[in-house]
Amino acid sequence: MFTLIITTALTLAEPTVPMPNPSDYIGMKVVEIDVPTEEAVSALLDAGIEGLACRPATGSGPWLIEQEDEGLLKTLGLKHADLVPNLAEFIANRNAERRTVRSSQPLGNDFYTDYRVISEYDAHIDQFLLDHADIATGIVIGQSHEGRDIRGIVINAGGGEKPAVLFNGTQHAREWISPPSTMYIADTLADLYGIDSTITALLDRVEVIVIPIVNPDGYAFTYEQGGDRYWRKNRRDNGGSCAGVDLNRNWGSDWNGGQSTSNDPCSDVYVGPSSMSEPEVQALANYCLNHGNIKAQIDYHAFSQLILEPRGYTTAPPPDWDELHALGGAMSDAIASVYGEYYVHDNPCNILYCASGTLIDWPYDTYGSKAYCVELRPSSGGLGGFDPPSSEILPCAQENFEGAMVLINDIATPLTISLPNGAPGVVSTEVETTFDVVIEARSEDPMEKTGLLHYRGDGGDFAEVSLSYQGENTYLATLPVFDCDEMPEYYISIMTHSASTVTFPLSAPAELLSANVITDEDIVFEDDGETNMGFTVSGNASDGAWELGVPVGGGVRGDPPTDADGSGSCWLTDNVEGNSDVDGGQTILTSPTIEIPENGWTLSYARWFSNNSGAAPGMDVLTVEWSEVGSSSWGALEVVGPTGEGTTGGWYDVSFDLDSVGLLNIDAFQFRVIADDAGDGSVIEAGLDAISLARFTCEDDTQCEGDVDGNDVVNVNDILNVIAVFGTNDPSGDANDDGIVNISDILLIINQWGEC
Repeated sequence: MFTLIITTALTLAEPTVPMPNPSDYIGMKVVEIDVPTEEAVSALLDAGIEGLACRPATGSGPWLIEQEDEGLLKTLGLKHADLVPNLAEFIANRNAERRTVRSSQPLGNDFYTDYRVISEYDAHIDQFLLDHADIATGIVIGQSHEGRDIRGIVINAGGGEKPAVLFNGTQHAREWISPPSTMYIADTLADLYGIDSTITALLDRVEVIVIPIVNPDGYAFTYEQGGDRYWRKNRRDNGGSCAGVDLNRNWGSDWNGGQSTSNDPCSDVYVGPSSMSEPEVQALANYCLNHGNIKAQIDYHAFSQLILEPRGYTTAPPPDWDELHALGGAMSDAIASVYGEYYVHDNPCNILYCASGTLIDWPYDTYGSKAYCVELRPSSGGLGGFDPPSSEILPCAQENFEGAMVLINDIATPLTISLPNGAPGVVSTEVETTFDVVIEARSEDPMEKTGLLHYRGDGGDFAEVSLSYQGENTYLATLPVFDCDEMPEYYISIMTHSASTVTFPLSAPAELLSANVITDEDIVFEDDGETNMGFTVSGNASDGAWELGVPVGGGVRGDPPTDADGSGSCWLTDNVEGNSDVDGGQTILTSPTIEIPENGWTLSYARWFSNNSGAAPGMDVLTVEWSEVGSSSWGALEVVGPTGEGTTGGWYDVSFDLDSVGLLNIDAFQFRVIADDAGDGSVIEAGLDAISLARFTCEDDTQCEGDVDGNDVVNVNDILNVIAVFGTNDPSGDANDDGIVNISDILLIINQWGEC
């Protein structure tokens, strides 16, 4: 009776949007089994029992069983404990959560509020192609066993042949968080092309290919009536009671090599009848081979929060391991910068398990692609690992977009250009300005004697001057002198041996470096953070107050790993080892009194702010304020956050013209920096360094020829001045500076007649 009631209720509750039918899971449960040997693992898999760890292994882990499977467990001598005793109820509750989300956020409002079925992905891709027809085209790389199209998107801004980066998802059907994380890459890149200078520059250099669902049959089966929400394989008919091949064991590198593989069709890691036998694998492989220019790729899976680097079937490192491992680390750092979620990166054998016949190895071995597998959220979770709540979709996609950007940037920039001492912000009217440029090879070496500094002072065409090679990877760039009325702009370029050009900034000349022309610089306050120059700390925070010191946090959860100016020390919040931050209120850092004679001063500093970790990311702000000494009121210089640029860590150099913010005709002022923990469960870290108060002036003392009285016009008054001292060596009438006042000076004045 109980079963009948549950079955009827759950069936009636099914929504119009396809969701797994809880009725299909009556009598099923998730149990924790302590499996002592690999032979026991194989026995469970070969019996068709599904492991719900990322990879079923020895030890204690979650498994999905039916009532009749308990006899097998008893026969094998395996003890188990219930984790989810009623899987039907669990599925029903998940469906209810998703219905609530869908009722409040219809598909048209936000594609990433819930998991989507294939028809919804098809509609989303169709609309994407309409919205971005200028830069994107649709592809169908082949068909699945059951005849479903395997669809994708190619983003190629401007057309032409470019190196490509490929992102694919859903080789394993049950990993529902994979396709939205993949699709989000295409959406974000296309939406920001022409708006964000970095994305625009990257897409002008690189083709991006996105294939959200490689295994459409298996993915559809996880939704179908009579299907299996936790199905992993494709839907090959193996001629018996057990269907499917594990696509990520069917690839040709070390196929059937014995690392996490099985020849039993009932196993979740069944390798298939032969290498590359599956139409889904063949479709993706043929597309990649026919393309011929795919330089990097990521295969998205779930779960465990890992970045798996080649090779997957052995601990023996490939010849370019150092480069691959460093790039994996850069992706991990970029992912962590968004919400503080850390993805461990390494050889799969070291951090997950060895596996034969996978998609990280076949592209690497076949055509040299920098191929990675990313295991998405969550970091652990058993049943919830493959079925995280829909609230995880968007943050997972957002953080992994940043990792994808690192990979795209690596291919777009076959070599790197950096300015180790920073870009000059001021130049002179009297002496040239030099600065170091470091150029390092990634996938290509720079072509000799092609490094250039491009500059202009008037907004017109750029002049060019060669970089001077200093040895190893270092070059010297030299900016000329400029006049006071000029506004210098500049960038660096160099060619690779494949004749591609790399620039700094990356999007130059759309984005440029700039400098002010000065003749004099007055500095009334300068603080490199090495000693306390009179700052005070106040506020009501229970922990995490401002303090002066060398950063010790190592970059964990938003901590700055180093200071900003290279002196070693800076102001920091809660500068201790481990997961520490500002808690329970404000911590306020207030400057000493700074005198500012006259007007025209610029306040500059480097700031660090991170609020994207913890239970309430993107909730808090960093506020910088000023006040005239003697006043009780404070005015805002800037408010950083709660989201957007400057809220995910990183040192930012900022400057403020004090005249323009209201500090006019005052004798002295103070400023303060407030880090405020207002969000419940948020994690915030802040830093301050490289503080200065300076005034830059530029007085062009170049006098135009013939203007002996210095009034910026050559006229009769200048001739009268010459006549007054004619025949002498008086410099006030010596227009040509030849040491004598004579007819030559008068002729020069006549020749230069008019406004200077």
